[in-house]
Amino acid sequence: MADHPADDYGVRQLAAAVGMAPSTVHRSLGALEEEGLIESVASTGRYRLSLGFYRLALQGAARAPVVALALPHLRAAAHTGGETALLALYGAPQLAAMYVTEIPARHPLQVRPALHEWMPLTGCAAGLAILSGLDGETLVSAFGRERATVGASELARQLAEVRGRGFASLPARPGTFAHELAASFSGPGGQILGAVAFAVPERRFNPVLEGSLGQLLVDQGRLISAALTG
Repeated sequence: MADHPADDYGVRQLAAAVGMAPSTVHRSLGALEEEGLIESVASTGRYRLSLGFYRLALQGAARAPVVALALPHLRAAAHTGGETALLALYGAPQLAAMYVTEIPARHPLQVRPALHEWMPLTGCAAGLAILSGLDGETLVSAFGRERATVGASELARQLAEVRGRGFASLPARPGTFAHELAASFSGPGGQILGAVAFAVPERRFNPVLEGSLGQLLVDQGRLISAALTG
């Protein structure tokens, strides 16, 4: 229910989606309703997520160790850089990245990318920063996904550029109006866990800003890595 865009769901619809018998799903929905995680719509008999679910989800997300350790450094990046700073986490099974929290820019004109939505690694600066630190087999798998947004030679060029300067820089795509910058961070054993990023309105972006903000992300990414590895 959380992963799909509909506002409410019928029992048979949910049963088909999860591959279970409608009777089993109906019992499960009753238990979830008793716990306050979903609620039934009296006029239709359909079910939807409740405020109790959102409270639980937000509380759990705020306590995630990576988020808790990274947040002070994200705030520092936002304070120094003045632009919207974002924390992206890497989902290995999904071969995708997701912005999980943000610190808005101080400027009246700002760009606010969507949170809690999977983004293909080949289509965002945070994804490119993450990809630059992954092994070759994972690179091939990420490129092979239907959502891959660039050609193989262009992706190789982008990743070489990221590795060379330490951060990814991606011009605004149609409909986004934001130039994205990102640098990855890692956990124990050097495992890539995510990236810190800036979203800068295209009209305010320039090469000098690119260099200063990019280096700021590299520095904060290293500090997050150090915090995660003790």
